[in-house]
Amino acid sequence: MKTKTLITTLVLILVQLTVTSEYTSAQKYIVLNTFNVNIRTGPSTDYFIVCTAGKGEIFKLVNEEDDWLEIEIYSGDNRYVHRDLVYFLEKFVPGHRMTLPESEEKSKKIFLDLKWAQTVAKKEAEEIIPANVDKARNENFRKIMQDKNIHTIFEIHGFQSALYPELMVLAKKNNW
Repeated sequence: MKTKTLITTLVLILVQLTVTSEYTSAQKYIVLNTFNVNIRTGPSTDYFIVCTAGKGEIFKLVNEEDDWLEIEIYSGDNRYVHRDLVYFLEKFVPGHRMTLPESEEKSKKIFLDLKWAQTVAKKEAEEIIPANVDKARNENFRKIMQDKNIHTIFEIHGFQSALYPELMVLAKKNNW
């Protein structure tokens, strides 16, 4: 009887830890709750619009600054979205598309398209602000264009852009 009670208690503890872990990790993400949400370079409408994202898109939350949420995006520079346009993700559900494709070939295709997007961003930045004229502004604009282009690639493939870090780990592991 004591063994049965002990096993039941352990199972309940494990279930609680699993649910708590899922809840905690999901809370690190936000979901856009309306269409045409501007993702910006800073916490105000005075900042440059990097890209426009759609309803249901998920981003990793980095920090909260009053009415603005700092989110992780691709270039390494964090971006901002207004708090009124999102909700905090309580738990992951299958409809959120928060897993990479089952096919490694499909993941590789997305990765190669992302590399192409980075190359295009570099060319666009060089055409608009040549690096030999203003290297810092060229670099900043390149990152903005990179974020915009990579976001578009994820939209085209129908996957959440929050999967970017996971895809980069897979690409490194497979030497793509």
